[in-house]
Formats: sequence, C-alpha cells, structure tokens
Amino acid sequence: MKKIIPVLMAIFLSVNLAVVAKTNDITNKFQPKCKEKKEFIQQLDERLNFTPEQKEILKQNRKKNRKEMEKIVKEMEKLHNEIKSIYLSTDNKLEADIKSSTKKMQLVLLKQEADNLRKKHREEFLKILTPQQKAELEKFKKEMQLKAK
Repeated sequence: MKKIIPVLMAIFLSVNLAVVAKTNDITNKFQPKCKEKKEFIQQLDERLNFTPEQKEILKQNRKKNRKEMEKIVKEMEKLHNEIKSIYLSTDNKLEADIKSSTKKMQLVLLKQEADNLRKKHREEFLKILTPQQKAELEKFKKEMQLKAK
C-alpha cells in the first residue's frame, strides 16, 4: 500500500505537468495579432475580389464569429487567472496542482471548443466562395506558406 501512493502521485504529477504545458500553449495562442489579421484579411479581400453580396455576408459572419470566439477566450482567461491565483495562494506546489487540475482540464476542453468553432467558421467561409475564388485561395495559401518559411 505504501508503494502505491508514491506511484499514484508520480502519475498525477506527470499528467498535471502535461496539462500545464498545454495550458501555456493555449494562452500564448491568444495573444493579440490584430495587425497581422487585418493585413491578411485585406490581402485576401483584394486577391479573391469579393462581390458586394459576399463582402456583406463575410462582414456579418466575422462579427458573429468574433462574438462566439470572444466568449470562449474570456472564459479561458478567467480560468487561467484562477489557476494562477491558486498557485500564488499556496507554497505547496502539489496542493496547488491538485486544486487546479479540474480548471486545467476545463481549459483544455475550451481550447478544443475554440478549434471546433474555427473549423466551423472556415467551412462557412468556403461555402460563400465561387470555384474560381477557391482556386485563388489555394494559390494564396501556398504563397503565404512559402513567405512564412
């Protein structure tokens, strides 16, 4: 029995460390990149030559999508702050790991929800495009990938 407790604690700690690493990745992804996004959207608008109807649909979709994503991001920030306060309120790291483990799992689930939402938004975007615009989008993506390297 005495041997089981240290083994269980080691397993619990390793899982928690993995969740903490994942949490740090999540929060780093949500740093503001507004300037880059605006430039990207502007280039995309120019390259795909959207019709006025498409522009209006895209504008409405972006507004709706932003609201949906903001809810998730705010919840993620709230959880991250709660986790931080747990670690700051105690000197015992193990105790803090135990107390914050549920919140860390919630954070991972919210990240998955945000990824699913992005996928849904991407699909909505593609439905609006004509076949020519889809082909131009693929060219644009390849150019951007080459630029990034």
